[in-house]
This record gives sequence, C-alpha cells and structure tokens, in this order.
Amino acid sequence: MTEPANPARVTSAAAAPPAVPPVVPDHQLIRVIGGGGSGQVWLARNVLGTYRAVKIVYETTAGHKRPFGGELDGVMKFEPISRQHDGLVDILHVGGGAAAGYFYCVMELADDIATGPNINPEHYQPRTLAHDLAGRRRLPIGECIRLGATIASALGFLHRHGLIHRDIKPGNIIFVNGFPKLADTGLVAEIAEPSSYVGTEGFIAPEGPGTIQADIYSLGKVLYEISTGRDRNDYPELPAHLEDNREGRDLIQFNKIIVKACRANPSQRYESADELMTALLTFQFCRRDPRREKTRDLLTKLIEVGGICVAICVFAFLLWRIIWLLRHGQ
Repeated sequence: MTEPANPARVTSAAAAPPAVPPVVPDHQLIRVIGGGGSGQVWLARNVLGTYRAVKIVYETTAGHKRPFGGELDGVMKFEPISRQHDGLVDILHVGGGAAAGYFYCVMELADDIATGPNINPEHYQPRTLAHDLAGRRRLPIGECIRLGATIASALGFLHRHGLIHRDIKPGNIIFVNGFPKLADTGLVAEIAEPSSYVGTEGFIAPEGPGTIQADIYSLGKVLYEISTGRDRNDYPELPAHLEDNREGRDLIQFNKIIVKACRANPSQRYESADELMTALLTFQFCRRDPRREKTRDLLTKLIEVGGICVAICVFAFLLWRIIWLLRHGQ
C-alpha cells in the first residue's frame, strides 16, 4: 500500500492537486475525465491495453469533505466486496497511502456515452444516469424498475457488509456494458462510524445521512427523478399532465413505492434496501391496471349474475317437471 512520497506533492492544505500526477504502476494516465473537491478521475490504459478509471485522492484536497484517512479507510473496506456484486463498481487495485500524501483506486471504466464499451480516448465521456436523464428527461417505468431493483440489491449487499454509501444520486450511477452500477466510494463508511453531514443537497434525508434508512431515502429520490423527469427538490409533485395510458397509470402506482422510500419519518420507510428491491420486483411482475381491473370486476359480476340466473332457470325447470309428473300420475 505504501509508496515513496511523490516529489510533486503540495504541502499546503489549501493547495490544488499537483500538476504532475503520481505514477500508477502498469497504467498510463491519459487525461482527467472527472473529479471534485476530494480528487481527480483519470482515463487510463493498462499494459494489456485495457482502459480503466483511476481516481487519485490527495491528502491536501480531501479535508473539505472527509478526512483523508477516513476516505482511504472507506475505500479499503469497500474494495474486497466491490467485485462480489454486479451492481457495485469494481475496484481492481488501491495504492499510495498516508506516507505518500495520496492514494489511488484503479476501477472498471464506465461506458462511453456514444460508443458504449468501445473506448476512443480522445472523445471519451463517461455514461452516467445523470447524463441519460439530461438527454431523455425521464425513463419508462419498466426501465426505472429494473434500474432501481439493481441498485437496491447492490445497496442491500453493501449494508449487509456493515457499510453505507451516503451519496446516492444519478451522477454516481454509471453504466458498464450497459449495466447500471453504484459508483463513487468517496463517502462510503461503516454503519457504526460517527456520522458527519455529507452528501448531495436534495438527496440527503431530513434526519441527515449516515444510516441505512438515509441511503434508502436517497435512492427513493433517484427513483423520483428518473420516473417523473422532475428535480428531486420538486418532490412530491408529479408531472402536471399525465396521459391516461398505461405509462401514466403505472407512474401513479410506481409513485407509491417512491413515497414510502422517501417518508420524512425513517421508521415509516422500507426497513431495508432488500425490501425496497422486493417491492420494485413485485410491481414489475404484478402491475395493476385500473381499467383492466374494472373490466375484470365487471365480467366477474356478470358471470355471478349469469350463474344465479342459470341456477334459477334450472330450479324452475325441475319444479315444473315435478308438478307435471305429479299431475300425470307418474
């Protein structure tokens, strides 16, 4: 884990990342493709020619969000389980450390927004759920269900291993070979770890982040954005003009799942991410269509009435037959 200190390391706590990045063994850093206050994400190519994402976090820039050691500790706990669930981004290697003044994570790379898994390094742009929403505004309910169930399953797996994510949002859900994955482990922490107020405005639960129920709330807000096309701060408003078709009726029913996930009182939300996943899958395979149900109820009533009429006719015929036989002495 430890490497010689990088000579380009900046010692000032307020300094920007060094102009020359550290050496990442067996990887060529091509260009910066993302990042924030806690680090930079580079497009990289390994010795086999495979493209990867490399996140570099510097001790001098991590403090505003979370202490450097805390973020490194979260990554170290996430790394061994990241490759055990298809809905979590794979962390392939971690290097550096406190002595070096930085650490790096080698991760699988998100698809390109235009060419998918076929990467052109000059034009590469990572495909995230946030990008999809910007172009499509809202997703069909069937797609919302599949994506939500995948991320809820990944979140439940994370929780069962004693970890919470604390920053679930469309920008932190990437696509790898077309499959959605929960990414950005910068705020991952143990459930028992003392909580600090971190995350992204609008996705943070009313009681604050740092619990299983708070992660569920954040995912509920993601489901709200992708199903309605509205900003998470507009919750709980639905689109002004819902069409009277299958998609519109499905949205009304799907919104009931969102409402439960985003209850202000944590005890009224789903007890676990797995329970939320089950609710989504149940809705997927048992969708209710009010019009079909109304038609089915009407047919059921008609059948019941028809059955009663037939029974009355049979009884009347039998009674008439008995009277006729009695009259004719038979």
